[in-house]
Amino acid sequence: MNSRPIAARLNRVGFRYNEAEAPLKEIDFTLHRGECVLLTGPSGSGKSTLIRLFNGLIPHFYEGQLTGDMELFGRSTAGMESWEFSQIAGSIFQDSRSQFFNAVVRDEIAFGGENLGMEPEEIRSRLDRLAGRLGIGGQLEANVQTLSGGEKQKVAFAAASLPGPELYVLDEPSANLDRSASLQLSRLLAELKQEGRTLLIAEHRLHDLLPIADRIVYMEAGSIRAEWTPQQLLSLSAAELEHFGLRSPRLELDPAGGERMPDAESGVGRPDRLTAVNLGVSLGGRHSARNMLDNVELVLRPGEITALTGPNGAGKSTLAKTLSGLIREREGSVSLSGERLRASKRLGRVGFVMQDSECQLFADSVRGELLLTREKDPEAPALAERLLRELGLWELRERHPLALSGGQKQRLALAAGIMNRPDVLVLDEPTSGLDGRNMYQVIRLLRDIAAGGTAILVITHDFEWMQAACDRLVVVRDRSLHTYLRPDSVSFRRALTEAVIRS
Repeated sequence: MNSRPIAARLNRVGFRYNEAEAPLKEIDFTLHRGECVLLTGPSGSGKSTLIRLFNGLIPHFYEGQLTGDMELFGRSTAGMESWEFSQIAGSIFQDSRSQFFNAVVRDEIAFGGENLGMEPEEIRSRLDRLAGRLGIGGQLEANVQTLSGGEKQKVAFAAASLPGPELYVLDEPSANLDRSASLQLSRLLAELKQEGRTLLIAEHRLHDLLPIADRIVYMEAGSIRAEWTPQQLLSLSAAELEHFGLRSPRLELDPAGGERMPDAESGVGRPDRLTAVNLGVSLGGRHSARNMLDNVELVLRPGEITALTGPNGAGKSTLAKTLSGLIREREGSVSLSGERLRASKRLGRVGFVMQDSECQLFADSVRGELLLTREKDPEAPALAERLLRELGLWELRERHPLALSGGQKQRLALAAGIMNRPDVLVLDEPTSGLDGRNMYQVIRLLRDIAAGGTAILVITHDFEWMQAACDRLVVVRDRSLHTYLRPDSVSFRRALTEAVIRS
């Protein structure tokens, strides 16, 4: 029995987004003050929807049918205005980009405090302190949209923290963070908990958060199905982790419950699919360009899955955009199957699935997204059905893409990228919103695509994924690339561990 005062209580709370299937079904849940609770479970299980009840986005932003009763710090939420939620709860969304209101980092962090009428001097003091703790003091005058995904996540955390809320609700806060930033986030959350703040966190990667967690709540199909202490979660067998579709709760070389995937056919000895020589990569316009990487030498071979990792802001996404032709290289060359091509000629032949999957979703249905612009392709309907079935999206084929969960959107964007049948497929953090079961589904699909002759490059900080999926490891360090092959598993794992620790 928990003797701490109650921060929130839900009594038979349900919610349905208009005509969609109810993502929450008669939830009974109590959150105590000063407690840290982790929400986990399959993509689309209702975690994000539950989070939205605590920050007022339901019912003030997302329309639908809300039933049951909820109290937040002793008050019924039924009569609370949206601004009253913002005084209590600080939010970090799954897609941090969607919660920004200002162009400049400093203005974005100060925005919440200004809205609540805080004194300017207090805002400046808190802002400088938060920027120092998060390591973004040198980026306060930067444009938010020029930051990496991990850097945006830090800005979102600072903006949510500045007003000093009693409750923090975080939706997959570590999804786009490198190892160093993830540990930094865990330390900050531990400090908040020590100060008596209440934490509710939806997350798939649990290993860095277990030391501060009091409970892990497992959701499936809109209901709470299980609850564990950290010790109980760590004691689950490999079969039990697989049954629940969970990722490993440990960060180790051979994760418990990790499914070892068969090696893809080696690309060694086959013609190179993509070759970058002496490539210079920059971010920004002609007069404000920031050099990110110099003298890049990179080879991608058919049949191989290559992982590209390194610190947030090191230039990984910028390199991906350059390879795919979305950004022109500053110097050097990129060749496909031996033919040197300028940026505009690489478009389409090098497919790119962005970190922000919503940026690539345009149709009004899941199936329509895959068939968009492919009306004259007789093979498209069958390929679309196969991809949707393999990625667990077939039952959602008539749903609007923007009504999907974060993990479901990621899988749909991946399927759309595969539909283009590119020579090279570049994926930017494709597993950040995926549970364990769906992560391995994606790995199996990518193995199949690679075996068909596609070269695949995956930008990732996901240690578990890199171990299970990649044939070669490329590490960004000191504005250049360092490549490790996988002929010897011991040396490869040693390099992988070093890359994760350094990043």
